[in-house]
Amino acid sequence: GAFATSEIIFIKEVGIGTAAAVLIDATIVRALLVPALMRLMGDRNWWAPAPLRRLHARVGLSEAGPAAGRGATA
Repeated sequence: GAFATSEIIFIKEVGIGTAAAVLIDATIVRALLVPALMRLMGDRNWWAPAPLRRLHARVGLSEAGPAAGRGATA
């Protein structure tokens, strides 16, 4: 807000450019591109590098959490 209303032209340009970048990021990138690309890529979204896969296998984490097999009720 304050940058865009400044009397100095360069500062005003920075303010308007920043506001435009935030608006484009919030609407086009986050609302349209990310969901569309995740839909197109499918399971490849969840690819992990080999060291992280080994760590995950060693630690033994699961989506259900640690209390899943101990009489937990849903």
